[in-house]
Amino acid sequence: MSGLHPVCLGDHSSSTEFATVFDSDGMPWLQSTIKTGMTSPVSDVLDPWPLLRKHEEVGCKRALRYIVHGRAGGYVPSCVRSFALQVAQRRGTPVLVEALTATDRHEQIADPIWLVPLLLLPGSHVREDVPLLRQRLQQQGVNTRLVPFLGAWPSWWRLLQEWVQRQACRDGSLVLVHHPLRQGVAHRYLSLLQQRLALPMLSWDDWHADVASAKEASTPLFLALAPIQITQTLRDSGVMTSLLEIELFRFGLIDLLAALP
Repeated sequence: MSGLHPVCLGDHSSSTEFATVFDSDGMPWLQSTIKTGMTSPVSDVLDPWPLLRKHEEVGCKRALRYIVHGRAGGYVPSCVRSFALQVAQRRGTPVLVEALTATDRHEQIADPIWLVPLLLLPGSHVREDVPLLRQRLQQQGVNTRLVPFLGAWPSWWRLLQEWVQRQACRDGSLVLVHHPLRQGVAHRYLSLLQQRLALPMLSWDDWHADVASAKEASTPLFLALAPIQITQTLRDSGVMTSLLEIELFRFGLIDLLAALP
């Protein structure tokens, strides 16, 4: 299924929480996160969006519009669509899913909305495509507020840290497997993430080379929200190839999105 996917439930009735997503030096929000620490589990955070809530009308929830990478032709994996449905049911508001790879955009409008980039790395999609999408919606007259990309949320980092702690007692070493990156903001982001999680990190290509050379067995955590084609062959062996397949991340993310005002 491709293009824009509406999940409309309930009535059709950005954020100062994170300073700025980028400045000339990179990621001030991330430096702040590391300095303040992220030791509390998500369940201990009573309200993950306290500053956002101050600027919203009480009792009036915005619809959500997810931005996801998608596959060729704008295909959105079924796990993302079912995830959107679960969030819509929890919130009682419309949820739309827009794939960056879609070429034909039949607009489904919900207003007002939170524009939510479900993207894990601050690459060109976050820095260039998402601002353009926001501009397009605003030019259409849609009351749009932009949430920072998913990988920037302190609560998301807590989920990653909690998962790593749960896996610590299992056999085999853990390794975070990510999309190959060029030097720049995204690469610096991964370096900070590696520092925080204290995990080795490998690109897809390097990880496949390690497996092929029969080096020490490791448990991979693929830094991908939904299954991608490069990991599809691993699913038959029982390997979790996306974060939405892991209950901690799926239900934790549903809680966070349901809590948006």
